[in-house]
Amino acid sequence: MDKKYNNLEKNTVSAQNQLENSEFVRFSNQQPNGIKILFVGNSITLHGVKEDIGWFNEHGMAASCIENDYVHKTIEMLSKTYPKIGFCICQAAEWECNYKEGDSMLEPYKRAREFDADIIIMRLGENCPKDNFDNVVFEEQYAKLVSFFNPKGNARVILTTGFWYHPFDEPVIDYAKKANLPVVTLGDLGEQDEMKATGLFWHSGVAHHPSDLGMLSIAKRIVDCILEN
Repeated sequence: MDKKYNNLEKNTVSAQNQLENSEFVRFSNQQPNGIKILFVGNSITLHGVKEDIGWFNEHGMAASCIENDYVHKTIEMLSKTYPKIGFCICQAAEWECNYKEGDSMLEPYKRAREFDADIIIMRLGENCPKDNFDNVVFEEQYAKLVSFFNPKGNARVILTTGFWYHPFDEPVIDYAKKANLPVVTLGDLGEQDEMKATGLFWHSGVAHHPSDLGMLSIAKRIVDCILEN
């Protein structure tokens, strides 16, 4: 594996069983006539309690509290522009692991599709198996995933690369160009120790996830992209 992906290798948190199937989609703070934002992500977006790895929280790994994960920081910052915001979290680590299986993976996410979001933030990819990664298949299935969550084509879609450099970055950037969508690059953050929760958790994989500063940095880049596009 290319040395570029060294930090990806250090993510030893399993992509399996991060949440129960019934918990893949969650809604928060829905308001009449408010803007609706959908976050499609993985453990960085939401990871359930998993005591065997020393993670006792129910939010984005590895923020110190729910208010400090990137989802809630993004909502906090956007609320200055959009006073009424409702949001939905769709935890799609299962799709990442099985992206080659295509449409068969989408059923658990239907409630997120029905949310009919105004803004969709695609913040996932790191759990896609890096061995035998297929750029062509990934781009094809990723495009289908975006369309699944945006069936009417009316939502503003924001894409991101990985927090750790990953082979999926390339097809995401290629798809963004073809679809004329903005893409937020994040890989440089995963190269910086201060952006990770190093030393704050005994499990090295958990500690390799974004710290509060890392989460804030992710949120700032996403918010800047939303407000600029």
